[in-house]
Amino acid sequence: MTRSGVNVFSQPMSRMRLRQLRQLVAVAEDGSIRAAAQRLSMGQPSLSRSLRAMEDQLQVKLLERGPSGVVLTRFGEILCNYARIIDTNLRYAAEEFDDVHGSRGGRVRMGIGPYEGFTIAHRAIGNLIKRRPDLEVVLIEGDYDVLAARLFGGEIDLILGPAPIEDVTQGVSWETLAYSRPVLVVRDGHPFAREDKVDLAMLAAADWILSVEGTNARARINDIFRRHGLEPPTGPISAYPSMTALNLVKMMDVVAMLPRKLVEKDREAGRIRALPLDSEDFRFPVRLTTRKFGKLSPACTGLIQEIRTVCSEIGEQL
Repeated sequence: MTRSGVNVFSQPMSRMRLRQLRQLVAVAEDGSIRAAAQRLSMGQPSLSRSLRAMEDQLQVKLLERGPSGVVLTRFGEILCNYARIIDTNLRYAAEEFDDVHGSRGGRVRMGIGPYEGFTIAHRAIGNLIKRRPDLEVVLIEGDYDVLAARLFGGEIDLILGPAPIEDVTQGVSWETLAYSRPVLVVRDGHPFAREDKVDLAMLAAADWILSVEGTNARARINDIFRRHGLEPPTGPISAYPSMTALNLVKMMDVVAMLPRKLVEKDREAGRIRALPLDSEDFRFPVRLTTRKFGKLSPACTGLIQEIRTVCSEIGEQL
C-alpha cells in the first residue's frame, strides 16, 4: 500500500524491534501466547501488550484466535517469514565473528531428499567435521515443496537433492551438481528376477513401493510412464526410500526404486536383484538450492564446498 508514491509501512517497519519480531515467531511456533511467554521467560500480559503494540504500530492484524489456538493472519505470516530470515542472518553474522576468532564450529540446517542422504550428505558432513570438529548439523528430510517453504522461512539454510519438475520457484538459486541413477530392485524370488530384460510396460503392470502421492518424487515416476503412453504403476505400499522399504522388497513381490548405496550389500549377497532396464528415464538431477538474498555462514559455505567435491568424485556412482 502506498500513499503519494511512499510506502506507508516503511516508517513503522523501521521502528520495529528485533525483540518484537522474535516474540511474533515464538507465538507462531507455539500457537499460544501463554506457551510463547513461558518460552521467552516473560509474563503473558506483557507479551500480549507487546503484540498489540506491533499491530497498532503497523495498523494491521497480525494474530487471530483459531479453533486450536492463536494463528497468524496473512500479514502475520509475511512478517514472521521475514523475522525468521532476519534472525537467521544475525546468526550467520555471529558465526562469522566466531570464525574470525578461530572457531571450528558453526551450525548448518540442511534439507535433503530421499537419495542424497545415502550417497552424498554423509561424506560431505564427515569431511567438514574433520576441519570443524565442533560443527552442528541438522538434517531435515522431505519433499521439495515442503523444504522450499522452510528455506524461504529461514528454518533451513540449503537444500541438497530434491527439485521441482518445473523450475518455477522464485527467489532461489540452484545448480545441478550431478545426476543420480537409483536402481529398480525386486527380491530374488520375484517373477522379474530371472528376466534378461524388463521394459516400462512390464513395470507399469507390476506392484510397487512408491513415494507418497503428491510428492515430487512420485510425480517424477508418474511422468516417466505417462510420457511413454502408459498408466503409472500403483502400490500397495507408499514409503520413503529407506531401510524399511528395502526390507519390504525382500519380503514381497514388489518393485522399488532405491539408492544404489542402500541396496549394495543385499545385491552382492543375492537377496535382491537390480532389474535390467535399458532406459535413461530413471536419471535425476542432484541439485543444491539456496536463497538468492542474504549471505550464508562460513559453516554453510564450507559444507557446500564439500558437497561439490563429493559430487565431482563420485558423480558417476550415484
